[in-house]
Amino acid sequence: MNIKNALDEFGLGVENAVVIGSGILQALNIRESRDIDVVTSKETYQRLCADNRLRKEKSHGQVLLANNLLEVRTSWFVLGKDWDFKKLSAHSTVIDGVRYNSLQFLLKVKESWLVEGSARPKDINDIKLIKAYLKNKNGEDKKRVGKNR
Repeated sequence: MNIKNALDEFGLGVENAVVIGSGILQALNIRESRDIDVVTSKETYQRLCADNRLRKEKSHGQVLLANNLLEVRTSWFVLGKDWDFKKLSAHSTVIDGVRYNSLQFLLKVKESWLVEGSARPKDINDIKLIKAYLKNKNGEDKKRVGKNR
C-alpha cells in the first residue's frame, strides 16, 4: 500500500492531513499497515463529505468518512483529550511528503491503552516493535557520534 498515493487521490497532504496510528510504523519499515487513519482540518473534512468515494460511518462515537482503505476524521481522542489537526501537527513528522504522528506520540498513546486495559494484542506487539526500533536507532546514533570524535 502506498500511503502517499492514497492521500493524493483525495487532495490530502502535509498542509491539511496527519496520518495517525500505525501509518508511521509502515513509513519507518517497522511493520505493514492495513489501513490509513487520517485527521484533517475541518475545512478539508467538509470538502471530503461531498466526495462520493467516501461514506459516513460511526466509530467510537465519532462520525468519520471511510472507504476500504481510508478513515478520515477531524480529531483523535487519545491521552485524555481531543487532538485536532493543529494539535497533532505539533507532534508530527514528515516522511516522503506525508505528515505522520510522531513515533514517540504513538508509543505514548499505545502505552496509555495498555495502562487503561484497552490495548489490543496488536497494540502490545506495536509497543515492543517501537521500543526495539528506538533502542536500535539510539544505538546507531551513539555509534555515529563516536565515529565523529
